Order: sequence, then C-alpha cells, then structure tokens
Amino acid sequence: MSSKGGGGAKEKGPQIAPLLVEPLLLQNFKPPHASDSPTTDLRLAQQPWPGHIIPPHPCTSWPPHAPLSPPLNPAYPQQNGEAVADVAAVDVNPAIDSYDEMMLPKVNTLFDGENEAYEFYNSYAEKVGFFVRRSTLWTTSKNIITRRTFVCSREGFREKKKGAKESKCPRPETRIGCPASMTIRLTANGKYRLTEFVPNHNHQLATASTIHMLKAKKLRRKARAVRENLVDDSVLTPEFENEDGAYEFYSMYAGKLGFNVRRASMTVNAEVITRRMFVCSKEGFREKKRGANRVKNPRPETRTGCPACMVIRLASNGKYNVTEFVTFHNHGLGAAADSDQSLTSGSYQDYAVDLVDKSPDDSAGKQNIIKDHATSNCLKARGWKRYKRKVPHYGDVGATLEYLQKMQHDNPSFFYAIKSDEDGNLTNFLWADSKSIMDFAHFGDVVCLDSGYALQGYGRPVALFTGLNHHKQTVIFGTALLYDESFEAFKWLFDTFKMAMNGILPKTLLTDRSPVMSEAVATSWPAITHRYCVWQIYQNALQQLSQAFHGSRTLECNFKRCLFDREDEAEFLMAWREMLENYGLEDNQWLADLFALKEKWALPYGREAFCADMKSVQQTDNLSSELKIHLSLECDILSFFVQFERLLCDRRSQELQADVSARQSTKKPPSMRILKQAANIYTPAAYKMFEREFELYMDCMLYNHGEMGTICEYRITVEDNPKDHFVKFDSLDSMSRCSCKGFEFVGIPCRHMLKVLDTRNIKDLPPQYILKRWRKDAKSGSSNGGYVYPCDGDPQLVQKKRHDLLCRIFSIAAARAATSAESFAYMERQSIILMGQVEQHLENSRPDIATIIGANCDCTQNRIENMVTEGLHSHTNFINGSADDSLTFPFTMSAGTLDYR
Repeated sequence: MSSKGGGGAKEKGPQIAPLLVEPLLLQNFKPPHASDSPTTDLRLAQQPWPGHIIPPHPCTSWPPHAPLSPPLNPAYPQQNGEAVADVAAVDVNPAIDSYDEMMLPKVNTLFDGENEAYEFYNSYAEKVGFFVRRSTLWTTSKNIITRRTFVCSREGFREKKKGAKESKCPRPETRIGCPASMTIRLTANGKYRLTEFVPNHNHQLATASTIHMLKAKKLRRKARAVRENLVDDSVLTPEFENEDGAYEFYSMYAGKLGFNVRRASMTVNAEVITRRMFVCSKEGFREKKRGANRVKNPRPETRTGCPACMVIRLASNGKYNVTEFVTFHNHGLGAAADSDQSLTSGSYQDYAVDLVDKSPDDSAGKQNIIKDHATSNCLKARGWKRYKRKVPHYGDVGATLEYLQKMQHDNPSFFYAIKSDEDGNLTNFLWADSKSIMDFAHFGDVVCLDSGYALQGYGRPVALFTGLNHHKQTVIFGTALLYDESFEAFKWLFDTFKMAMNGILPKTLLTDRSPVMSEAVATSWPAITHRYCVWQIYQNALQQLSQAFHGSRTLECNFKRCLFDREDEAEFLMAWREMLENYGLEDNQWLADLFALKEKWALPYGREAFCADMKSVQQTDNLSSELKIHLSLECDILSFFVQFERLLCDRRSQELQADVSARQSTKKPPSMRILKQAANIYTPAAYKMFEREFELYMDCMLYNHGEMGTICEYRITVEDNPKDHFVKFDSLDSMSRCSCKGFEFVGIPCRHMLKVLDTRNIKDLPPQYILKRWRKDAKSGSSNGGYVYPCDGDPQLVQKKRHDLLCRIFSIAAARAATSAESFAYMERQSIILMGQVEQHLENSRPDIATIIGANCDCTQNRIENMVTEGLHSHTNFINGSADDSLTFPFTMSAGTLDYR
C-alpha cells in the first residue's frame, strides 16, 4: 500500500472520535425556534441521535450576547476583524431545522465508489454549513484507493514556506485546525465503508444569512436557473417503469439527434431513486487537476457546459415522470444514427422519433444542429449498444496496406482480406501466412478468438485467432484489425477466416462474452460448439472487480478457483455461493449476469466440447504482455508489425526445438508397459497429462454396476471424493465412455477409463484412445485437413484452388529446407527432378490448357485495370460484397498477378 498526503499513519479499525464539548458547537447546532433558557436544549431533547454518535451531556449554553472569542493575532489586524465578525454571527444554520437523519453520516454506511462518498459528505456539509475537501488517501500499486479521508475546508494550518517574506497584505487565514472529518475504507466486496466520523468543528458554521454563499450551492443554483429558462414545456414524454427505461429512452433520442448521454446527479431515499438527471456528455467542465499544465499532450477539451438534460422524479403511482426537458445544446451535434444502430424499445421509439422530428422547429433559435462528416466521425457511439466503430489512427490504414502487400510479394501464398463500409472506408483487415494456415489444418480443432487487445484499451484493435499445437504451445492461425465491431463486421470476420482456411471449421470456438459476437457465430458457423473463454472472463473481471480484488487478498484466488479448477457441478455451485456470501457480492450485477450464462463457460458444463486444455496454457502464456507495448498509439504501427513478425518467428523456432527434443529424448523410458507406449507416442507435454491421470487411477476403486450385451457399466469411486463416476465399456471395440467426459474435453484418457482398461487386462492403449493432435507425428500426412477440392465446375476456379494448395504445401517445405545448407541443396536437386517428372506427366496425359491459363491471366489483369480505373467506391459487384454495400477484398497471388476472389 502507498499513501499520499500523510499516508504514514497506521490503518485503524472503525471508530468514533470523542466529541469535543465546546460551548460554540452547542450554539451552532441549537434549532432556531429553541428558547434561550440556560437549561433547555431542544436539539438534544427532541432529535434522536444515531447509536454510534454520543451527544454531549446537556449543559448550560452560553449567553448569546457573550460569544466565545478566538485568540486575536496582533500581527494581522485584518484577520482579527474577520474572526470577530465570524463569532458575532447570531443566526443558527437553518438547515438543521429541517434536518433529515438519513443525511447524517453513520459508521458502516456503504458507498459504491469514492466519488459517491464525497458527494454524500458534500450534501451533509451543505446542510450543516461548511465546505469539504479531499485529504489523505491510501492507494495500491495500481492506483486503487483503499482509504480516503474527507475533511472540513478549515482543517489543518497553512504551511509556512522557508524564506517567504512577510507580505504587506497577507491572505486571510482560513485554516484553523478543524477536526471534522469522515473516513472511508475499501472492503472485500469492492465497496467503501464509512469507518470514522468526527462531527465537531472549532469554528463558526455558515448561518442563514450566509449559507446561500456556499460555493457548491451557488454553482448549482446558477445552473438550475439557466435550465429553468430553457425548459421546453411542449415536449411530450411517456411514463417510465424504472430509471433504466428513462435512460434507454433518452439514449434513443440522443442517438437519433446526434449526441451522447451521461447519468448525472440523483436523489435516493430508503435505497429508492426518487430523482435522476440525464445530461448531454458535454455537460459541465473538466476539473482542473494539479500539474495539468505540465502535460505535454493534454487530452482535448470535450466538455462545454451544455445545458441539455432530462430530469425524472418518482411519482405517487410508483412510476417516473419527466419534470424537466431541455433541448438546447451549446455545441454542434453529430450525424444522427441509423435506425438499426439506435436503441429500440417498443413504444419508447415512437416518442423519440416524434421528439426528433419536431425538435428543430420547436427549439428554433435555441440550437444549431450541425451534421457534418467530421463531427460525426469524432462522435463516440457509447450509447449505441449494437454498433461500435473505432477511428483508425492517422497513417495506420496506409501502413497496414503496405505491410500486407509486401508480405504477399515475399510469400505468394500469403492471404489477406479487407472490408470496407458503404462509404468506401477500409474498416477491417484479416491476414494469415501459409504456416498459420498449415497449423490450422493440423491443430484447428479448437480455436480461441482473443479480442481482449481491442476491448482493454491497448490502442489498436487487434484480434488473434489462436490455438494449441501438440506441445501445448500457443499458435496463431490468423490476425485481424477490427475498427468496426458491429454484427456485420464479425460475420465478415468469421466468413473470411473460413475462406482463408480452405473451408475448414474448428470443432470448438472460444470467444469473449459478447452478444454481438455470439450472434455472428451462430449465423456464420452454426454447426460448431461456441463457448466463452474463461481466461478472457478472468481478464474482464480484473477490470470489473478491480476494487473488490484490491479490497481482499483472497477474493481473486477464490474467483480463479471457480473459473479454472471446479469441474464438478455441486462443487462449483457451492464455491460460487460461498464466494458471494463471504465477500458480500450478492448484489454485484456483473457477477449475476456472468452466473446466468454459466452453461457457456463454467467447467462442469459443456464438457463434451473439445477444448484441448486451453485454459491451463492461457494462464501461463505471456502473449498478451509481449504485444501490449507495441499496440500503443505512441508507437508506429509498422513497429508493431516488426514485433509481431519477430514474435511469430520466435514461437515457431520454439516449436521446431520442441519437435527435435521430442524425437531425441534421452530420458530413461518408463518400466510399465502402458507408460512406455504413451512415452513413445505422445509428445512430452501430452505425456505429462497422461502420466498424471495414470497416477491418479491407482486411487480409484471399481465396482460392477450392470451389463447389457457387449456393454458393461462400472462405478468408479475415490476415497476422498464423495461423487462417483460411471464408465460404460464396449467389449466389441474396447471403447469406453466416462461420465466425467475428461477424454472428450481434453483428448487424454481419464483415470476412470484407465481403471477399467486395467480391470479388463488391456495393457496397451487402443488406437482410438490416442488422438493424432497429441502425437509426435501430428504434422505428418496430408496438410489440407482432409479438405477435398472440387474437380468439376469452373475450370479456372478449380485450377486456382489447386494452385493455392500447392503454394502453401511447398512454402512449408521451402521454409523447412532453408534451415540448413544440406537440406537446401537436397531440396534444390529434388525440385529439378520433380519438375521434369511433372512436365513428362503433362505431356503424356494432360489436355491442352494453354488457353485456360491465358484466359485466367487476362481476366485477372482486366480486373486489376478496372479497379484502378474506377476506384474502390464504384466497385459494388464483387463476390464477397455484403447486403449493406460493404466490400470484401481477399487477396492471393496467382501467376504473378493479384486476384480478387
């Protein structure tokens, strides 16, 4: 923990500071209607005090004509006059008369955030009559505030600077060591708890004649007066069932008009919102922080003090009514959102459309709607839930095109595709080299789309298609830049990736928890199993639950156990429930939404989907940390491409080293027969998984549970595990199926299946138990994943597909042969022999295809000439053009020219 502003103090538990019994304090809190009797204090007699605040014993109050005077300083007569004037004030704070006990700070009160606690103490200070200032805070290494103290503005004393000369007209002394304060601390559930409250002041508080001069109240009254002159009473708005419905309505209205919405102040009574204000995102002004002048590249100013807002209040019927609606904006508005990009919510949409249709006429003279393209590009679509568009950094599009063209020039089998929108702007890019495509053919049974780089603010929206090879190393199948994250963009991404992989689809796809992405997967790849990646869920939790993780040392560990370790349903549910109860997270909405979708990510569910132990590798792989630095906007995108190529090269070199180590292992082979067989077939990484299951099977006990025909059922128990597992064994083909579904989930026989095999006296693993993807020779054999190219149809298209496959095959062979001079010479000699055999075969058996080749080249050249002549904007008849007039350009190299498929 680190502290700022006096952070050296030790942490203390919840406590109440003892009240300072001062006659001046009693005079300040005396209600205005109380009598001046020396023995009567109506505030103490009538107003109930909270249990954690001990009121002083009733005593004789000081006569009003003889107030306690502070000590005078003869060196500063001006300050002496101000001090006397403060004490001479006889009006008592009028807010005390209407004081609401709910506004009184109480120990153990919870706040959702530090700002909420500050606003609460500010409201209390306005009622009582003093200013609030943020004081001491404790933070973690990630700048999470764990403790904060709010004090009266007159707390402490002015620091005397060394060497400062005495001023002729010194500033009035405002700090007099006032002890009033409120302290909050971060708890395990991510909320802040009020741990200490000191209500005493050693100075005169604001009176009825001066309370309206409070700065905060003065500013709020000024803003309220401005809004009252701009309220449009002719606006017709519906009633809302809840506050979210009102926010949705105002967001819809804002999206159609061209501005963003932000939730502002609210009033809560007995945990019920009685008033809420929604404002334009440009409302107010940015707070000036210390040291802001030293920032070299400050963020542009976005707040302009816009008065546009909508205020709702809770009515007697339990619904919310709009009490204020200001349509005036003091800034230009962006372009209106399309109907499919705006929020839609039944009857609310009709009201929003009516408001937009008549807003320009009704508010004539009040606002100037500017719908220029530049403004609309700068408008962030935070309120548009179904549509997200990022603006590429200056120069990124041109640099990306240059990189992709260079890569394809160096490697003819390099694949890349580009998507453009209806305006001709290039929005998304996807590329994959030949090695990535070959890796997918061997290990593409499970694919993870890692879009965390785009969602976690790394600067550039990079998304990676990754998987695992037979050494349990991360391999990259494809890379994308996604500036458009709409449904159409993700659908394009999945369709194009399928095209790049020669029409082959994975068995299982792991993605982030995104409704838009899920809808696109269901549309493009309906036959595969789609699950949410637990590693990406954990990364999102680090952001969503950051305060809760820093408020407890054990919460993060327990949350990770629920994600990565609980494979039994009963254990998972119990661990999740205990986590919520122990850390007070029952009302956390993010966790509630996550748990509602547990069947899509939790380990006890969906275990029939093959995942290849991806979760274990992702916890130890540092791929994200290697790319994070180079994705920043401060770095040129070309440096990212250079780093990305270096990363690919290093990882592929590690794979080659692992291949050599697996074939030339010097370890002593195991003595047991089945372990020796596994060590000879599996890679070392896969053998470790098998060996662990083999060791655990020793603790299993087997019981016969029934028999039907050739199928025998066994019950497997473990002494320390109360749950039993059942294995069905078919003696016809020696195939077993276990209720734990470990084999289906990881691809390694589980301990229960091994127990059955040992009981049946089967000492060798049957071949159906050994998946090729875990074998040492996983990359041997056909590299096209069993994909059969069509032999009929368009002759040009068939020839081109054969050409693409051969380019990818021989590019891999060339890459392997170039690793040594001997293999290079051998490859060169064999290529000459192979070319002679191919020419001889063509002379003996081929038809005359010279015209076909010539026609293909002419057609390709004509397409390029047409594109250069007419431009990207006029080409809307490509094969991959979408219904929204967006274009897709997949590029490959064929016969020395570019071909657009």
